[in-house]
Amino acid sequence: TIQFASHPHFTPEGSNLRLNLPITLYEAALGGKVRVPTLDNAVELTIPANSSGGRTLRLKGKGLPTKGGGHGDLMVTLRIVLPEGGDADLEALMRVWQSTKPYNPRSGIE
Repeated sequence: TIQFASHPHFTPEGSNLRLNLPITLYEAALGGKVRVPTLDNAVELTIPANSSGGRTLRLKGKGLPTKGGGHGDLMVTLRIVLPEGGDADLEALMRVWQSTKPYNPRSGIE
């Protein structure tokens, strides 16, 4: 019997691992490459432009060993983190965006 101790970053799901990855608002909007820790070493992950928070990306073979000799996957869930203490320029941009480009992401669930 194998027991796993909790890890500060990874959560096991069978042979897969899950990681909540904090990213900036501009990384979510513009895309880019970010370093992501794995069990072996950090790797570069490409974040597609226009990625929403909660989107999950897969790093194939970066999970736990499987019975068949392979490895599970690392499932990376994007978490958009805004600057601590707020940002006046960001708030001004969001006010303009709200008034000129309104949209409702909850329209299907209301």
